Amino acid sequence: MTRLRHTIATRALDRREVESLLPTLHEIAESMLVQQADAIPEEEIRRCAERGELALPRRLRQGERFTAPLDDTARLTTSVWAWDRRAQSALKLELASERPDLEAAEGTAEVSFRSAEHPGRLEVSARGALNRWTVFGRRMVWGEGSARLDWPRWWEALTTGADGPAPVTAQAAFTPARATVAITPSRGEPGEWLLEISVTVTGRGIWRPLVGTALWLARGAVRRRFAEQLDEAARELRDEDFGRFPRTPEELLALYLESVLRETGEDEEDAEDQEPGEPGEEGGAHRAAVGEVFLGKDGEANAAGPDRTTDRP
Repeated sequence: MTRLRHTIATRALDRREVESLLPTLHEIAESMLVQQADAIPEEEIRRCAERGELALPRRLRQGERFTAPLDDTARLTTSVWAWDRRAQSALKLELASERPDLEAAEGTAEVSFRSAEHPGRLEVSARGALNRWTVFGRRMVWGEGSARLDWPRWWEALTTGADGPAPVTAQAAFTPARATVAITPSRGEPGEWLLEISVTVTGRGIWRPLVGTALWLARGAVRRRFAEQLDEAARELRDEDFGRFPRTPEELLALYLESVLRETGEDEEDAEDQEPGEPGEEGGAHRAAVGEVFLGKDGEANAAGPDRTTDRP
């Protein structure tokens, strides 16, 4: 077993600003899912955006289930287990690859949070697994993991420094090894947080002696590399310009709708260049917009045109 620990400095966030954005983020996510389920035409999405509204003709229904292609070989099925911003929202995502080779994979992820409207009890948790086919034609668990954020505990650690469980924890397991991550914040210089990141790595099963020996022999290099990677990530975060990131719900919604309008306008230009009979794409602008707002301009939008079915889990 090897334990790695390192502390980095990051820019502090304002709690009230972050919490005020959560209900709007919930609304945007619901709009995206409803648009995907109903394959709303791009022109309707654009008309709503021009009015400063989300294209949300109805509310997401608990128990709803729909499937959409990601590309020519993979499909994503989304099941709505709960959707209530006052209480809890939860989704199950199932990824299936249709490639007829050993690279084909099946993945599942479950994401839940409670609750967007009451951040004082906000908890976000996720868990998932990825299965792959073996040379013997059987499925094996290639990797699995889980993560949890306790938002009230995060601020308790910042304000009182009280002992207790880390507010952010994560576990990841692969065939040879398992890793456990814990992140605990504390106050640093004004406008700064100090994040203590602890990682414990252990071997699994027959791999335990080999992994333990390898980590022990390379412990110095592993610790240095671990610290260097975290310091580099912290520097990139400090250098990032967060000035454009929305600070109020109104700014967040306006930025999202602005991106939708820009993406639908580009889609219309692309449609004019298409050959007659060439298939177009519906419902993709809002996903591209979210990718740009939250992931950067290099984020790729998924394909649209879902094959929608309903089924209660």
